[in-house]
Amino acid sequence: MTKKHRDLIVAALIVLSIVMYDVVIDLVFSVLHLIFEVLHIMFEWFELGIEHAVEHLFHTSRHDSQIITFYILLLIACMLLYWLWRILPGLYKQLMELMWQAWERRKTECKGYWLSLTLINKVKWLSTAMSIVYLSSFLVM
Repeated sequence: MTKKHRDLIVAALIVLSIVMYDVVIDLVFSVLHLIFEVLHIMFEWFELGIEHAVEHLFHTSRHDSQIITFYILLLIACMLLYWLWRILPGLYKQLMELMWQAWERRKTECKGYWLSLTLINKVKWLSTAMSIVYLSSFLVM
């Protein structure tokens, strides 16, 4: 059931984030800070592991092993950037196709639902929607 209505859930979360923008911004920044801290600790651990391995394998001084570690990390970064350069256009095409399919599916479902409603139910639906928009305008101001 959740997979079928995933695009509705995303739309509801977007509307919720617009209405409660200050809470969402604080939450997003807190999560991003936590992710950054974890990634930083993981990178430092990885860098220190390479540095100690180079120092013990080649019997170099600390400064020399730090220079070698820098160039090893630079090589790894270049390889990752090249991999991203090769893979991102395909991922972008897939994402755009999924978004287009979700848009078309939801548009067709909404159109079918709207056509199945009677006139009185259409009026009820529109008046409810307009009331929600009117009342939510007080929350934004």
